[in-house]
Amino acid sequence: MISRRYLRVKTFQALYAYFQSEDQNMKKAENELFLSLERMYDLYLFFLALGRELTHQSELKMEEAKNKRLPSADDLNPNRKFVDNAIFKLLAENSALNAQLKDKKISWSADQELVGKFLTFLRQHEVYTNYMSTRETSFEEDQKLVVDIYKKVIPDFELMLAELQDKSIYWGFDEIDFVLSMVIKTIKKFSTKSNSFDPILSLYTDYEDDVQMVKDLFRKTIANDDKNAKLIGEKTKNWDVERIALVDVILMKMALTELLHFKAVPVKVTLNEYIELAKWFSSPQSNVFLNGILDKLVAELKQSGELKKIGRGLLE
Repeated sequence: MISRRYLRVKTFQALYAYFQSEDQNMKKAENELFLSLERMYDLYLFFLALGRELTHQSELKMEEAKNKRLPSADDLNPNRKFVDNAIFKLLAENSALNAQLKDKKISWSADQELVGKFLTFLRQHEVYTNYMSTRETSFEEDQKLVVDIYKKVIPDFELMLAELQDKSIYWGFDEIDFVLSMVIKTIKKFSTKSNSFDPILSLYTDYEDDVQMVKDLFRKTIANDDKNAKLIGEKTKNWDVERIALVDVILMKMALTELLHFKAVPVKVTLNEYIELAKWFSSPQSNVFLNGILDKLVAELKQSGELKKIGRGLLE
């Protein structure tokens, strides 16, 4: 589920917090890093469980309408297209998802009011009204609806975004945005051949490799802090070091750590990744600044023989 780029993002955030902290407790910071990744996966599961709550509350509303004193024809013969949505059914019956939800004790049971408010918001949204304009359906239409709920409706429902952030310090806007993209990816993988045994995304693409990468990048960036700071200082003599943003400094230190200690990662991959992260987290011109400094460092480290790559890392 989590790409190498996003692992770098979370590691950067952990390092930023570490260097800003007074005690600089590396073990505590590393534990927080992995906990933040676990909590992101919890949010992924939480979002996947939303469909069953929406269809359940919709069923209850239909029953209430049928039992009105003077029910209309639509009340007595409601459009069941939403509650019978094929994707929601696949998710509700998915054995891997249900096992994870049970094991982690994740549910919307304590958030029924929020679900109800979201359902009201959804029923007024064009995504829903367009879908419900007919009673006929298809798997593709069902799938599109669910994708659009996560892509267009949830991001517009500010109350849910605020409530999620209140529920966990690890569920910020960036995390919610990323997790929603992973939920959409999961939904798009379903097909007419899908059943309750279809897999859902796991937290790590390759558990051992991904965990080791995060640990090494985090620990070695800290362990080589003085050395990396000296290398950066030599290439920024014309700059007021105190005025170089901490974000840029940490990104350069991470890049140097990866260049020197991740032998199987190509130089170009490392440079591209950290230039991209600079675009995300720093000022508009930071990526140009980082690119210039890192290019000089790469040339110097190659000349001195310190920068050595093996296997896939030799690719240019």
